[in-house]
Amino acid sequence: MSVVVAIKERGNVYIGCDSQVTKGGSRSTLHNKNNYKIWKVDGCNHCIMGSVGNVRDANIVRLMDDLVSDYNVYKNQVDYRFVVRKVVPDILSELKMAGYIKSSGDYFENMESSFLFAFRNQLYEINNDGAVLEIDDYVAIGSGKFEAIGSLLSTEGQPTQERIIKAIKASATSDIYVDYPIIISNTKTTEFDVIDEKDEIKYISSNKQKKKVRPKDFNYDDVEADLDLDEYPPVDVGDWDNI
Repeated sequence: MSVVVAIKERGNVYIGCDSQVTKGGSRSTLHNKNNYKIWKVDGCNHCIMGSVGNVRDANIVRLMDDLVSDYNVYKNQVDYRFVVRKVVPDILSELKMAGYIKSSGDYFENMESSFLFAFRNQLYEINNDGAVLEIDDYVAIGSGKFEAIGSLLSTEGQPTQERIIKAIKASATSDIYVDYPIIISNTKTTEFDVIDEKDEIKYISSNKQKKKVRPKDFNYDDVEADLDLDEYPPVDVGDWDNI
């Protein structure tokens, strides 16, 4: 598993993920852009998806044609209804044709993955059963989601990129399936930033040290002169009841 985190902020969606994959008892780190757990949707500006679960599912979905077309964008059709009625059925159809859908009884077809779908200022969570939730503020999916959500709850009001870094860092600290580097993008630029553990301090404002300035016109000798030592009688260190 993994962790993918997203936050709605200032008319855009910011999204980040970790870079570890596991197979059996081994693990590896993803450095190639084609392997990122978040990606720009092909042929659609300002649209990003993220995935946790089966790597093959992500391979198929990220290379789908016309998941969101220019016509859909032009007609302002990309909304909750569009995701439920168009995006999810298309994903299920592609995965079913590839043989990667698991049937559960006669009613549900379950994927082995979950997705985040972000378009401009809209954010949706697509669960492995195809259910869609529209997100109002922030969300996390994957095995590290609980640590990430806890972090996001405690960092409200802080810079968005910093919140994502802290959330994924929290997941990586306790979840063996989550690790650096952190990949971050947003629906405004759809550019990707890669943040290694050794570089994260540059993005955390609380870690940026402020220069201490000693007031020039302050006479520290006056402090001692103004103290009336008679007001502070010595304490018998042997008499602990008076301390």
